[in-house]
Amino acid sequence: MPRFSPQFARFRWTPGRTGRDTAPPPDISRAAALDYFNSQIAGAVEGWLGDRMWQVIDMIGEIFDERQIDGHIVEFGVHHGLFLFLLTVLRRNDEKCVAVDVFDQQDLNIDKSGNGSLAIFKSHLDNLIGPYKQYFQIVQRDTLSLDIGELNGLLGGRRAKCVSIDAGHTVHHVFSDLLLAQDVLQAGGIVAVDDFMSVHWPGVTEGFYRFMSTANRRLKPFLYFQNKLFLTTISEHATFVELLQAKIEGRYPDEVRYVRWKPVELAGERCIAFA
Repeated sequence: MPRFSPQFARFRWTPGRTGRDTAPPPDISRAAALDYFNSQIAGAVEGWLGDRMWQVIDMIGEIFDERQIDGHIVEFGVHHGLFLFLLTVLRRNDEKCVAVDVFDQQDLNIDKSGNGSLAIFKSHLDNLIGPYKQYFQIVQRDTLSLDIGELNGLLGGRRAKCVSIDAGHTVHHVFSDLLLAQDVLQAGGIVAVDDFMSVHWPGVTEGFYRFMSTANRRLKPFLYFQNKLFLTTISEHATFVELLQAKIEGRYPDEVRYVRWKPVELAGERCIAFA
């Protein structure tokens, strides 16, 4: 496999470009949805996302299919929707996407970790998401003000198969968001924590380890990839790691041989790391 460069791509909104004539039809395959994301969404939405993150989401989608994991998709900290739109390739049937962000209420963004716009996010839903817009629910607020009862209400009493944590990058935000995530996560679902081990956002790493040492009941990390740490539920962790490792070895044997994918121990647990 060739080496991909740059490792991280910052995609920006292209003025005048919309997806009105190219929005995906409902119920397309994951492969077609990924192609649509890469060709129509990735270059049109401002955000920070690893250039190969779609490959990991594709492998996770395969594992979800094989394990019959269902549930809603939740993102804490949406900005303009780039990663959430990628996660929609995992959505099936009536599963919805819950988008939680302070957006324009920047007085609540106490650590200045992003500067999202509700108007821009809504315009992307209109112009790029097409028939899938009906499955999105927008919640404009600070995640520290969200309790488990409210989150369960937003999910209609159903669990989430995917929770992305990318809201406030303070220790308190990350700790609180992980508490919420573990309580709503479907068995075998995933949590993705952005900016883990980032030197610019040390609160994320500190918040994660504080959660793991004092409040964790259900989660283990299984993958560190392009600035995101992925976790799943404890009982399903070993199987998830084994299935993911097999897929990585099948898809990227040269990278495995050159130790770009490496088994590591993280928070005392078996994990795969990509460099």
